[in-house]
Amino acid sequence: MSAQPISRDTSTRLRRSALPILFAGLALLSGCGDGGSATEPQDEESLPPVPCTHPDPRCRERLALEGELYFPLYRTHPLLEGDPSVVHAVIVVHGTNRNADDYFETMVLATIQAGWIDSTLVISPNFKTAADVPPADEPLWTSSGWKRGHLSQLAGVSTTRVSSYAVVDEILRILGRTDLYPSLRTIVVTGHSAGGQYAHRFAAGSTVEGELPGIRFRYLVANPSSWLYLGPERALSWTPLSFGLPSREECPGYNEWHYGLEELNSYMSRLTLEVVRSQLISRDVVVAVGDQDTGSSLLDVSCAALLQGQHRFERGQILAAYMDWAFPGNGHHLHIVPGVGHSSLSMYTSEVGKGVLFGW
Repeated sequence: MSAQPISRDTSTRLRRSALPILFAGLALLSGCGDGGSATEPQDEESLPPVPCTHPDPRCRERLALEGELYFPLYRTHPLLEGDPSVVHAVIVVHGTNRNADDYFETMVLATIQAGWIDSTLVISPNFKTAADVPPADEPLWTSSGWKRGHLSQLAGVSTTRVSSYAVVDEILRILGRTDLYPSLRTIVVTGHSAGGQYAHRFAAGSTVEGELPGIRFRYLVANPSSWLYLGPERALSWTPLSFGLPSREECPGYNEWHYGLEELNSYMSRLTLEVVRSQLISRDVVVAVGDQDTGSSLLDVSCAALLQGQHRFERGQILAAYMDWAFPGNGHHLHIVPGVGHSSLSMYTSEVGKGVLFGW
């Protein structure tokens, strides 16, 4: 990998230029069929291969939700068919551009490079906004709401509103079915940038891990613009690092959701604060930051975010230090990826990235 930061546009071009060469010799690509709804029957000859590894409609599926809603995603294995060969699952959440196809492609590449493609189920959920013009039977969120676990908007044919976090809860419960995935042993929920914001808050609020004691969970949070703090303290100085209470007069909403645990939304407020704190403290959370991610592109520069640090690289280090300071023995582990800026491709395909994804 280059030691220089890689832009989003460059990252996408790299993926699309590298993958055809990598996949050219893989016979498994030759028979992918149309994805469609999870409930739509397919002719045997049109069924996609398993694993299905190309980010187009052939690897797309729509997951049935309550209220006659269907949620779109990319996957290497048809979710409700199950597969006894699957021992590892990775759910990768896209960034602010909602480009689930790019993230699916990146994670498939990382999985192949790590030698795990034959036994890993990769899933890339696709959260949509009105700008994506989704079908009337698919839920949509605001551009900030899907990152924060808010309820979907009232639109289309359904009167049901669903939290964006509840969607991944549903996916996890399917993965936990031993009649479908009897060999599944580990699950990683991960996201980069805006997807990293999603993954960290999801780790605090989801209760599904506790429902599936036979499966090990990991939450890999890569280069998010901000983090969830479990207490009102923030870093008062960086060198030396010290924590204390900032001024609420200067930044009155700094500890409200999704930066802190005040003014929680409906998904989070169904739990007590003690449960939320206990879950995030005890869970296996990888804090992954590129040491070149010091730029300002799409960086949250609100007062609440700036109290967490000046840029993503600094904010990740401070969050990990805060967790050690406030909650000794917590499950957060800092991993710095050398020579990498704000690039999901470079983060996930780095040796550090592949190690925390598959080497545990």
